[in-house]
Amino acid sequence: MLAQEPELPPGLAEHAERNRSGESVEERSPSDQAMARASAAYVTGDYLSARIHAERAAAVGEPRGATLAGHILLHGLAGEPDETSAVRWLNRAGEQGEIDALIILASLAAESRGGLEPHHAREYLNRAAGTGDARAAYELGTYLRESGDPGVAATALDWMRLSAEAGLPRAMAAYAAALDDWVHGPNDPELARPWYIRAGEAGDAPSAAIAGVMLITGEGGAADEEAGRALLRMAAEMSLPAAMGDYALLLMQDAESGDGDYQQAASWARRGAEAGDAQAQFLYAGALATGRGVLRDMEQAYVWVRRAGYPRDNSLDDDPQRERLEAQLEELFTHDTVNRLEAEALSGMAQRYRLNPAGD
Repeated sequence: MLAQEPELPPGLAEHAERNRSGESVEERSPSDQAMARASAAYVTGDYLSARIHAERAAAVGEPRGATLAGHILLHGLAGEPDETSAVRWLNRAGEQGEIDALIILASLAAESRGGLEPHHAREYLNRAAGTGDARAAYELGTYLRESGDPGVAATALDWMRLSAEAGLPRAMAAYAAALDDWVHGPNDPELARPWYIRAGEAGDAPSAAIAGVMLITGEGGAADEEAGRALLRMAAEMSLPAAMGDYALLLMQDAESGDGDYQQAASWARRGAEAGDAQAQFLYAGALATGRGVLRDMEQAYVWVRRAGYPRDNSLDDDPQRERLEAQLEELFTHDTVNRLEAEALSGMAQRYRLNPAGD
């Protein structure tokens, strides 16, 4: 029994959703009837029936049927996984220009699975992108970018731009990053900023956070603090830990200048701290130590300032302000209390945030 059902490829998932429209199966064409029955069986977990109906759909010319049959075989949903047979069905769908099938085949080829070889991956993606499909353009652009070949950098950017212009949030985010800091890209924040903004407004949290900071600081164009704050808050509300920390810092600065609310700043710092952001953990420790926006609690302040210093990405382990606050708090406690609080700080953190307190 599978621990978790693999996600349907996007095209098949869309078909399964449309299949709930209520239209009578008998009113459809033979291929649509078979495909509708395959989708219905799949969503109820009857994978063997789904495969049978999918193969029948493929037999009467429905490429999505071949893709679904390949998907079921690939993941062993109706028996043991059979990559060779899966590739055979997926190739059948791919020959009819079925995008999901071509993208799956490219992924298998890149890993030398199902009898395919790595050089086949680009061939499959070229065929998929050649249909004009935005998702395929994104996959091809990403593949070329990740190849590390500077000779295909311009081609990679072209495909990424096409997919971004089609409005795919992840494509807009990837294109922005490629324009901004890819080693083979233009490294031009001015070109990247509009795409970060578009991706952020479309719901990509990291892009919203990056765009927010760029707008606030004036990187890549004129500063627009109001728009930047709105995007940064959007990213924070999408539960991006780093955005929570950055937004909490803004609110804390507002409060210190007399234009803001310490309670709101501390609330965002707490949310970011609990989500694992080191900056938010330090800010929350400071709030607890001073009683600004929260009840003063020196023990919990020590717990959070220690957590902010645990080695991991974006750690504040060597930040002088954090070290100073930690030292000031540590002077308040006995050796036994420090040991107890250190154990509390570490409890659950190493596993939850993949921390390495020893720094090994």
